[in-house]
Amino acid sequence: MEKLYQCVYLIAIFVAAVLVASTAESFTDPNDLIALQDLYKTLNQPPQLTGWRLDGGDPCLEWIGVSCIYNGVVYLNLRGLNLTGYISPKIRYLYNLQLFDISSNTIGGEIPHVLPPNATDINMAYNYLSHNIPPSLHGMKSLRHLNLSHNLLSGPIGNVFTGLQNLREMDLSYNNFTGDLPSSFESLTNLTGLYLQNNRFTGSVSYLAELPLIDLNIECNYFSGIIPRHFQSIPNLWIGGNSLHLPGHNHPPHSGKAGKCH
Repeated sequence: MEKLYQCVYLIAIFVAAVLVASTAESFTDPNDLIALQDLYKTLNQPPQLTGWRLDGGDPCLEWIGVSCIYNGVVYLNLRGLNLTGYISPKIRYLYNLQLFDISSNTIGGEIPHVLPPNATDINMAYNYLSHNIPPSLHGMKSLRHLNLSHNLLSGPIGNVFTGLQNLREMDLSYNNFTGDLPSSFESLTNLTGLYLQNNRFTGSVSYLAELPLIDLNIECNYFSGIIPRHFQSIPNLWIGGNSLHLPGHNHPPHSGKAGKCH
C-alpha cells in the first residue's frame, strides 16, 4: 500500500511539473502582449478579433490570428477581417515575429517607422496606407517577401533597400510612387520577382538591369530610356505603357502590351 501511495505521489508531482512547464511555455512574452494590446487599440478594438482584449489574456492561446513558438509571437495573420484604424508603432517590439499579414482590410495611416526587425514576410496589400516606405526597412536583414501593393503610398522612394540581400519578391504596384528608382535597387541581388506597375515612376530602369529576375512588371509608369539587354532573358516581362526603347531605336517597341494605364 505504501508503494502505491508513493507511486501516486510521484505521478502527482510529475503531472504538476508538466502543467507548470506547459503554463510557463505557453504564456505570451510580456513585451509581445503589450505590443498586441496596443495594436488592438489602434485597430479600434474590433469584435472580429476574437479573444483579443486590453486587460490581460494570453495571445498565444486565445487570440485569433496569433501563433507562437514557446512564448514568442511568430505569426500574426489578420488578413481580410474588415479591420480599420491604423498600425500601432509598438509592433516594432515583436522581435520574434516572422510573418505579418494585415492585407485586404481598410487600415489607414502610415507604415510604422520601425517594423518587426526579424520578419521574413510582410503583407500590407489592399489597404489605405499612405505616406512612404520607412527608412528603417534597410535593417530588416531577414526579409524575403514584401507586399505593399494597392495602397495610397506616394512620393519618391529613398535608398531603403540597402542590405536586403535575402529579399526574393517585392510588390509595390498600384500606388502613387513618383520619381526615379533609387540606386539601392541594384543591391537586391537575390530578387526574383518585382512588381512596380501602375505607379508614376520616372527615369531609367538601369538599376534593375543585373538582377536575377524571373518576373518583372513595370507597366504603366513614366520610365524612359534604353531597355537593358538583360531584360531579354527575363522569362516573364511586362514593360508596356512607358517610353522605353531598344538600343539603336528612338521609339518604344511594339512588344510588351500594357493594360489600362492610370
